[in-house]
Amino acid sequence: MTISGPISTIAILSPGNMGSAVGKFLAEVGFDVISSLDGRSDFTKNRARECGIRDAGSIGDVVAAADLVLSILDPARAEDIATSVASEIKKAGKQLIFADCNAISPATASKLNGIIGQAGGIFVDVGIIGGAPTRKENFPNFCTSGPQADLLQPLDGKGIKILKVGEEIGAGSAIKICNGAWNKGAFALYTAVMMAAEHYGFTEILRERLPGSQAGTVDKLDEAINRLPSLSGRYIGEMEQVAETFASIGMPEGFHRASAELFRMLNATSLATERREEIPPDRTPLDVLKIVVGEIDAR
Repeated sequence: MTISGPISTIAILSPGNMGSAVGKFLAEVGFDVISSLDGRSDFTKNRARECGIRDAGSIGDVVAAADLVLSILDPARAEDIATSVASEIKKAGKQLIFADCNAISPATASKLNGIIGQAGGIFVDVGIIGGAPTRKENFPNFCTSGPQADLLQPLDGKGIKILKVGEEIGAGSAIKICNGAWNKGAFALYTAVMMAAEHYGFTEILRERLPGSQAGTVDKLDEAINRLPSLSGRYIGEMEQVAETFASIGMPEGFHRASAELFRMLNATSLATERREEIPPDRTPLDVLKIVVGEIDAR
């Protein structure tokens, strides 16, 4: 398969669960996929290597080599990464494409557009909808927006689906924010309710009743509890971005501020340090609730 368009070298910052999976598909179809792995764990370095992502050195080295940067990381770090890349764009004097693919508010996307644009780079706003790609029929949607959104079109069908949603910066971010507001917000509400139930000792009674009134949703939410502590750290910033977005359009922001606090509590438990691959397959949501509530009550 030949690569269309001027993009040949793509930087993934950083190769986490989503970034490494996207990078793997891009590498398989012939793109040179790179990253900066300075200071990263052996686990991350090994995963990047297995996915065909080569370590290009420092952020400066990455910017010098890349045609496109895909920023896919904790939204709380989005501005710092954009600022670092912008600084290196200035030094390199090149018109690098920078696509922010994080769960940030439209206002934050506009701010990052200014940071990258003032450095001489090209900014594309992207909201990712869907999980990490595992097979062709399960590619996530990269909802792109902005005047230069078409520059990402050569990536369509190569581990991701490109869906242009608007000419204005912020449209891609808005879709991601609303999607995350529902999904992670629902996880937070359910988990908070079940933690309170565990504290008072009637978790099993409540869980027996819920399927009758919430058919089709409880199993999914129960499954989420198993992995939620390990994901909670990256959800804090996303919920704060949701709250900022809602407040900017006159919508109540309190629930998602509270969701961020719930994820902050989970991130302070012993289960937060687990990687997805380390979660015991036989551990139940009840086990998770007993652990996290026990640790929180003991503080």
